[in-house]
Amino acid sequence: MGNSFKIGRFAGIDVKVHWTFFLLLAFFGYIGYGTATRAGVNVTLGIAVTIAVILALFLCVVLHEFGHSLVAQRLGIDVTDITLLPIGGVARLKTLPDKPVDEIKIAVAGPLVNVVLAPIFLGLAFAFGVDLTSPPGLAAAQQSVGGALFYLGLVNIGLVVFNLIPAFPLDGGRVLRGLLAIRFGPVRATDISAAIGQFLAIALGFFGFATGNLGLILIAIFVFFGASGEQQMVRQRETTRGLDVSDVMGTKRRTETVSPYNNFGQVLDAVIHGYQVDFPVVEDDGRVVGMLTRGEIFPAVHSPDKFRDVRDVMRTDFPTIAPDADLFEEGTRLLQESGFRAIPVVENGELVGMLTVDDIGQANLLRDLRKPQY
Repeated sequence: MGNSFKIGRFAGIDVKVHWTFFLLLAFFGYIGYGTATRAGVNVTLGIAVTIAVILALFLCVVLHEFGHSLVAQRLGIDVTDITLLPIGGVARLKTLPDKPVDEIKIAVAGPLVNVVLAPIFLGLAFAFGVDLTSPPGLAAAQQSVGGALFYLGLVNIGLVVFNLIPAFPLDGGRVLRGLLAIRFGPVRATDISAAIGQFLAIALGFFGFATGNLGLILIAIFVFFGASGEQQMVRQRETTRGLDVSDVMGTKRRTETVSPYNNFGQVLDAVIHGYQVDFPVVEDDGRVVGMLTRGEIFPAVHSPDKFRDVRDVMRTDFPTIAPDADLFEEGTRLLQESGFRAIPVVENGELVGMLTVDDIGQANLLRDLRKPQY
C-alpha cells in the first residue's frame, strides 16, 4: 500500500503504518488535551495517556489482523502485509480463498482475537480497582490505570460487535458472502453482500451527517467503496480464472521496443505514429534493461533537453513476468502492486511480449470466444 513504511515483521508478514495514522494520533492528542482540561487532569499527562491508549487500541487492531493472517497462512494463502490506517488495519492476502468455508474461517478469526482480549483487559481493570461510578471513556482512562484498561476492554467488545455487522467488506460481510457463496457461487454472493454493505454504508453515512459524527462518515465511505472494490476484484478473478499471461499478452511481434541509445525524437515518433505509450528498453543482445513509461515520456517532452538518450530517463526498477504465469494471481497482482500499466513478459531472459492493463480488461472477451457454440 503506497505511502506506508515498515515498522516490523512477524511470522513472515510485514507490519506497516500509513502516514495518515499520525494525523489520527495528533487528533486524539488534541482530544486528550480538551478532555484533560475539563477533568482537571495534568494536561501533558492527559495527552500522553490518551495517545498511549490509542496506540494500545491499535495494537489490538494489529492482533486482530494477525488473527486473519495466521489462519490464512495455515490454509496455504500468503499474506503480503498488514497496514495500519486511521480507520483500522488491513491485511492484504496475495490470493482470495477459493473455498467459501475458508473465507468464513479467515473472517471469523479476527473478531475471535478481540473476544479473547476483552475479558483480559476487563479482568486487569477490576484487579486495578476500576471506578465503575465514573462513565467509561477517555476521561476515566486519563485518571487511572484501571480506567484505561476498562476502556480498552469495552473497545474490544465494540470491535467484535462492529466487525460482525454483515456489511461487506467488514468481517461480518465476509462471513455472509462465504455462506451465500456455498449456494450461489462467488460472483453472485459478492454482488448480494456488496449491495447490503453499500446500503448499510449509506444509512450509516446519513446517521453520521445527522449527528455530526465525522468518524461514522469516514467508516461509511470506507465500507461503501471497499464493497465496490472487492466486488470488482471478484469479478475480475472469475473472468481470468484458468487463463495464463500468454493467453492475453501482446506478442513480441506486436510489441514495439526502444534501445537505450535512442533519443527522444525517435521515441516521440513511435508514440505519435503507434498505439504504445509504454516501451520495454532492450539491449542489442535481447536483454530487457529498462522500461520507458508515459510517466517519463510526457514530462520529458516539455523538458529543454527533450532529445536526450532513453537510458537517461528510463526506469530500471521494473517487474517482469513469465508467459505461463497465472493471469489473475500473478499478472493482475503484479500490475496493481507495481503501479505500471504494462510489464515485459520474459522467457529465458528474452522479451516475448507485453502484458498491459488493457489486456487484462479484454480477458472477458477472450473467455466469451472460448465458450462452446451451439
